[in-house]
Amino acid sequence: MATSRVLIVVLDGLRPDLVTEERMPFVHSLAAEGTRLTRYAAAYPPHTRVQVATMCTGTYPGQHGIVSNVMVLEEAGEDGILDTSDFRQIAELDRRTQGRAILRPPLADLLAARGQRLAVAASGSTGSSWLWARTQPFRLVNPRSVFGLPDLAALREKLGPPPDPTDSSLELVRYAIRAARDLFLPDPDVAVTVLWLHEPDATFHFAGLGSPESESVLRQLDELLARFFDHLAARRLLNDLLVFVLSDHGQSTPLHHRSLSELLRQAPPLPVLDRLVPAGDFLFRRPGSTTPKPAELAPLIEWLLEQPWVGAVLAHPSLTSARPGTAALTAVWGGSLERDALERLPLLAVSPTWRADQNEFGVAGVVTALTEQVALRSTHGSGSPFELQAFAVMLGPNIRKGFASRIPAGVVDIVPTIAAVLGLTPEQPFAGRVLQEAFDESWQPSIRSELCRPTPGAIVLGWRTEGTFYLDRIAGPDQFWDDRSG
Repeated sequence: MATSRVLIVVLDGLRPDLVTEERMPFVHSLAAEGTRLTRYAAAYPPHTRVQVATMCTGTYPGQHGIVSNVMVLEEAGEDGILDTSDFRQIAELDRRTQGRAILRPPLADLLAARGQRLAVAASGSTGSSWLWARTQPFRLVNPRSVFGLPDLAALREKLGPPPDPTDSSLELVRYAIRAARDLFLPDPDVAVTVLWLHEPDATFHFAGLGSPESESVLRQLDELLARFFDHLAARRLLNDLLVFVLSDHGQSTPLHHRSLSELLRQAPPLPVLDRLVPAGDFLFRRPGSTTPKPAELAPLIEWLLEQPWVGAVLAHPSLTSARPGTAALTAVWGGSLERDALERLPLLAVSPTWRADQNEFGVAGVVTALTEQVALRSTHGSGSPFELQAFAVMLGPNIRKGFASRIPAGVVDIVPTIAAVLGLTPEQPFAGRVLQEAFDESWQPSIRSELCRPTPGAIVLGWRTEGTFYLDRIAGPDQFWDDRSG
């Protein structure tokens, strides 16, 4: 697996079934040049910043502690709310916790221990960029911010004035691509370059899966990436490069636009609700309040399980005795949990119902969204396989060509694989594994399914490859289970 450098390209929110020869001929063609991971899974919940933290640490949320895009915790500040899209809030959490915003060392630290650098070129939120580079913020370009660091302002000057964040979304993408192409990949001190593009996620959210706008952005992204890789090939920068072309999660079409806060107003008056704060699909303990006892939560859980928009209720590991019918939240991470992360976990998580129905543009996968504003026309955050399944191709001098792997794999495996290739030694074991199937055609891993059925209609299904767990889906229609679970 000898190689000296790595490039990670992420197209935020790209569903694997949308990568067709007609829509994205270049990205589609990459499968013939390398190994495509056809059963590549996001971590639950499939939120962007959860995927960043999982990818850059090689561990699950029950270990690294970033459990949602928006979290509620005592250390987050006066109101207890942490919005991980804002780098300033993550930096403030680091200040309050002596550098423990993420509870596991990121890839940047593993590289720094070897005197090597991580570089990040991104067009998405400042928070997602900062999660990659917060401990080693020396090679970071995002047109939205210089992160309060003069050195990064000087670095960005080399590219010229950035586009205004209110300009065309693809202008932000082009700027990030130029940063990776012209600043980071030619730099021999940079061992790993991350190019994180916020499209097609942004267009999917506001135009909908399969819409003319979404189809257009997929074609334009494909053309931009084709030119980017042609440039790298012409400069011989691909010769010793291990390349990942990935998405972080999928997407669904929401059937309704109701937040969990709004839906909870329909619940009977329960005293325990005063000690809970909804955030997305999660219910956190209100900062400053006592933790409810299982008996206090039982009536709320019973009511939730009766609602048609609830697919499954997951509970904090200390509360699974609150009501038969709940599954431990740690089940979605294969049991991966560390004591330091317990305070970060919500008390309850509600995974909404989903179906394989098509939307108005003929794209399958609909969900009863609990997190969206009215304007948003696609969503991600549930246990639907349309949101958990992501795109992944690996390319490089030692990668098997034209191989489509059916072995379960996931976001959690990227850094363990990079560590093995570059000879990096983690301080603690990873939850993910080395993607050996992309290098060794003789490798035959052990694979087994894991099923948790707290009630007849609430199912958590996952797979375990050589000890690493991957969530496949939570709940869902019976026919879908019959067709897809084998």
